[in-house]
Amino acid sequence: FWKGREKELREAFTEIASVSDVLVGNEEDFQLCLGIKGPEAGGKEIEEKIESFKEMIGRVKEKFSNASVFATTLRKVINTNKHLWGAILLEGNNWHVVNPREINVLDRIGGGDGFVGGLIYAILKNWEPEKWIQFGWASGALATTFETDYAQPADEEMIWSVWEGNARVKR
Repeated sequence: FWKGREKELREAFTEIASVSDVLVGNEEDFQLCLGIKGPEAGGKEIEEKIESFKEMIGRVKEKFSNASVFATTLRKVINTNKHLWGAILLEGNNWHVVNPREINVLDRIGGGDGFVGGLIYAILKNWEPEKWIQFGWASGALATTFETDYAQPADEEMIWSVWEGNARVKR
């Protein structure tokens, strides 16, 4: 998709970001799509890199001041079925961090999309920003327990059960 089209696609993504209210991406997304320097990709020693992820988000905010919410997910792969999963959110000048927590993974594809879906849902529900990142984190974690690229939670309670670490989730 990107081969030979880097300039064209970066211009397109930059135009989209310039009219967005919420910008979410990982270190690779922000570097490749928007040309914003971030930490080394790959998720090694993720817990120790939280400040460098905040610096990256700060650079995104500086370049795209039209947006009011910025976020990224944090993932460290322990093994195929066990990851550390966290998130960082900047709303206004307020940072909200979910430190990486261990999650069991069936299929890692869709975790980031699940995070964004939960985040946007929480924003639209007019919850407090701390709840935005929690609901996003739990939605992304839930998505990794399905063999599809997305989660299909029965209700909000199911997502909050994931956040609280309750293994008795009803599907």
